Amino acid sequence: MPKIIPNAKEKILTSTKELLFKQGFEGLALRDIARASGVALGTIYNYFSSKDMLVASVMVKDWNSTLQNITTCCNEALSVEQGVRSMYDSITEYVDIYKSIWKEYKKNNYYFGTHHMILRNQLSEILKKLLVKFDYKEDLVLCPLLAETILDSAVQEDISYNELSIIINRVFKKQEEIL
Repeated sequence: MPKIIPNAKEKILTSTKELLFKQGFEGLALRDIARASGVALGTIYNYFSSKDMLVASVMVKDWNSTLQNITTCCNEALSVEQGVRSMYDSITEYVDIYKSIWKEYKKNNYYFGTHHMILRNQLSEILKKLLVKFDYKEDLVLCPLLAETILDSAVQEDISYNELSIIINRVFKKQEEIL
């Protein structure tokens, strides 16, 4: 009879995150994760098909928290610019946490490219709600481009929010300001 370990998946994710930041992606070994989690190596494979999927699951868990924070801030935003600023800040914070891991993880372009598109689509959906809130319905078509721009700006160390805010403020000027 197999041994049932309460919260095994959560223990695996927690141990993976701790070891990931200590050892890096390349140094991360599933045997070490199993030992730290108090589970058999096979138990890890019951939940995750590979080391890549395990690391992606850790990152997704944190991304979901970041996404929830972005959604809350955009719902409370008093302007499009304020919503975009909170989005930029949240993404920058997330990127700073995983910067060293991404350098190693990006070598696997398939996973990285696929995840990037998912992130962009999630941000685009939040932006659509933000634009509708401030009556910019005619600009909804810009959301994927805007999401990509915010994502890229937050990841690039040489692009500050100041440059991004110039674009946002020019694109989303209130009609009364234009007249």
